[in-house]
Amino acid sequence: MKTLATLLLGAVLCGCATDAPRIVEYRYVAYSWTGGNISDMIEAWGTPRAGHDEATAATPGHARWRVFSRTGGGGSGSGSGGIRYFCDTIARFDMDGTIYEIEIRQSDNCDRYYRDLGSMLRPGVKPPTSTES
Repeated sequence: MKTLATLLLGAVLCGCATDAPRIVEYRYVAYSWTGGNISDMIEAWGTPRAGHDEATAATPGHARWRVFSRTGGGGSGSGSGGIRYFCDTIARFDMDGTIYEIEIRQSDNCDRYYRDLGSMLRPGVKPPTSTES
């Protein structure tokens, strides 16, 4: 019985360890763009799906990527079903196009949508080294 409990605990911990780094990785990739250029980010991430306003002397620019998918019945606006993935990220930039802030409003299961996070990393930034065994 003790061996079974140990195996179950190991399976649970192992499952948590494999899911957690993906969201951390998404956040790392998004935050890597702070100090980068918005044109380069758009080239790597694709056209912002939820708005893109250029910066002016009076207001900063912003680009927003927002994607989501629900599970279960009903339409996407019905509120029924669970969330398959939901990623909402905003980049704010100055008139030179330099990104000074990344805001991640939501990052639930973003690895299900963004499967090639390595290609979305800011050029010159290396991915973090995993400390997991």
